[in-house]
Amino acid sequence: MQVSYILPIKNECNYISGTLNAILNQNSPIDYEIIISDGGSTDGTLQIINNFISNNPNIRLIHNPKQIVSAGFNLALNEAIGNIIIRVDGHCEIPNNYLDKCIQLLKSKDVDIVGGCIKTISTGLIGKSIALAQSSWFGVGSVKFRKIGVDVAGYVDSLAFGAHSRKIFAEIGGYDEEMVCNQDDEFNFRAIQAGKKIWIDPTIKTKYYSRSSYSRLFKQYFNYGYFKIRSIQKRKQIISMRHLVPSLFFVSLLSTICYGLYINNPIISTIVFFPYLVCNIFSSIFVSPSVQIIPSIFISYWVLHIGYGLGLIWGFIKFVGRWRDTTLKDYHFNREKFIVNSQS
Repeated sequence: MQVSYILPIKNECNYISGTLNAILNQNSPIDYEIIISDGGSTDGTLQIINNFISNNPNIRLIHNPKQIVSAGFNLALNEAIGNIIIRVDGHCEIPNNYLDKCIQLLKSKDVDIVGGCIKTISTGLIGKSIALAQSSWFGVGSVKFRKIGVDVAGYVDSLAFGAHSRKIFAEIGGYDEEMVCNQDDEFNFRAIQAGKKIWIDPTIKTKYYSRSSYSRLFKQYFNYGYFKIRSIQKRKQIISMRHLVPSLFFVSLLSTICYGLYINNPIISTIVFFPYLVCNIFSSIFVSPSVQIIPSIFISYWVLHIGYGLGLIWGFIKFVGRWRDTTLKDYHFNREKFIVNSQS
């Protein structure tokens, strides 16, 4: 058995050393390769990677001219020879027992993708507040792999940094390269529609370094919402109703405020705003480790929800003519080469 770690990255100089050391320090003695697909890093990331390569022949670096995760993953997939394919981002650290547990799950469960929860961490007051918001029920709803305190293993519709059986890519293709964001979500749901199964084990906890500014958080979640529309169009199905909640919230918030002001009725104006305000405040207090950080968490929730909601609305407008375009566009995935590599 051999494992292929695929890292589609760009400009990860602050975290790439921790990511690679976490992979190299796995407890399992299984043969492995690490394929790093770099999208044109300019911040010193390549120098760090080359230092690792000089001491470890199992690490390879390839160029990703498209500079997006989906294309970079597919290019690396063409080179991968492992029986198990693991996606790892350049700003996360898998635990030492990650590989052992994932191999055990793939062998013992009737599943095709396995993984665990992510422990979102960051630095600074705003960064920590963002990490807490992204890990809470009020922040992300029922996204099991992001939530704090999840302790029950089971089937899920998606997870991050999964370990995949090799055959799944040969059967359903690579990442869709239209998906600049949410490429793993689209792939996971495509897998479920093809009859595949995804299993989460919450005892597997991967460190994930989140954004540390509100502007970057807004951009992240705006893009999540924006490309979620293409995912829904591609799969011809709403993956989960939770994806619609932020946009419904934003539309109802804006419409009630405007209508209430128009008819000079403060009750109408606050019919959505006030309940959200109360829920936000209580959730901020509940997840906060100190009084000092409560206001920052409060703002993080607003940024996260408004960003995602606006992104979804803009995606619906932007992609309004694409509902019939459901073609998988994994342009850089060479399925024939991938199958040949599995036989060599």
